[in-house]
Amino acid sequence: MLTDQALSDDLGRRKSCVLPSIVDDPRYKEGSLKYVFALHNHPYAATLSDNDIADIVAKGLKHGFEVEAKGAKVRLAVIAFFSESSDPRQPRCDGFFQYIPLTSQILKWSNTSDGWKCQQTGSVKWLNGTEFRVDRKNAPCQESTGSSP
Repeated sequence: MLTDQALSDDLGRRKSCVLPSIVDDPRYKEGSLKYVFALHNHPYAATLSDNDIADIVAKGLKHGFEVEAKGAKVRLAVIAFFSESSDPRQPRCDGFFQYIPLTSQILKWSNTSDGWKCQQTGSVKWLNGTEFRVDRKNAPCQESTGSSP
């Protein structure tokens, strides 16, 4: 679903979408709708922001970090699409960044001529319940148990 809620920074320079904590849809019983991915776009190939990371963790703490769907477990993640096009009038989907709280991984998926390539660009280390740091790295993508919030 798309959100129509927005939040501006204190100086009015940046506006971002706000995901609702609860979705009320009369077609589904209360509490049955869960977040799987929070999708948004970044104008350039800049990694996920601290707000992106904190927001998805807040949703996970409230609703869970895994959802069962069609017999499989799907991990909650935030995804930010990016374009490396030099012409903003002709954007492309060149890839996306993905943060998976259960594995602590920040991944960069790039759409190359050889297909989709994955690179781990960071790992989130939680210092306490509200503070974290991102350890930058450049490694192939792999399964990780990580350190969840």
